[in-house]
Amino acid sequence: MSGGKRVVFICSGNICRSPIAEAMLSARIEKQGLDLEASSAGTLGIEDHAADPDAIKAVGEEGIDLRNHRSRGVSRDIIEDAFAVIVMGPEHEEGLGARYPDTRDSIVRLWEYCPAGREAGEIEDPLGRGLDEFRRIRDVIRDALDHWLPSIGSS
Repeated sequence: MSGGKRVVFICSGNICRSPIAEAMLSARIEKQGLDLEASSAGTLGIEDHAADPDAIKAVGEEGIDLRNHRSRGVSRDIIEDAFAVIVMGPEHEEGLGARYPDTRDSIVRLWEYCPAGREAGEIEDPLGRGLDEFRRIRDVIRDALDHWLPSIGSS
């Protein structure tokens, strides 16, 4: 997949929302032959942790394997030259803007691309809230990706 436009999903710990989004977009890239490359990171700097077991189950129900995911903290190297730095909440946008002011033009608020996210003002963190909440967030992320991809002319 290398060589495509780089998309980086950002959440807090890189164990729930951003890995779900990365895995879901990666599956679309492979299936649809999109000229994109997906990755993810977290603002809390958590390194080398597996995705939450409920995240693994929720995307596994969609035929997507998240078992090999390992968390990583956001860094200049990760977001450098990204076509889109996609954030899950306002706190991620604010944190990135403060640490890496030159990335502001590439930041995308994923929640703005689906009704459920716009109502909440973020893609809510499902951590510790059970499998049904992870399924709901997976579906919110799917809906947001469905609406975001046409906006970049890659679907």
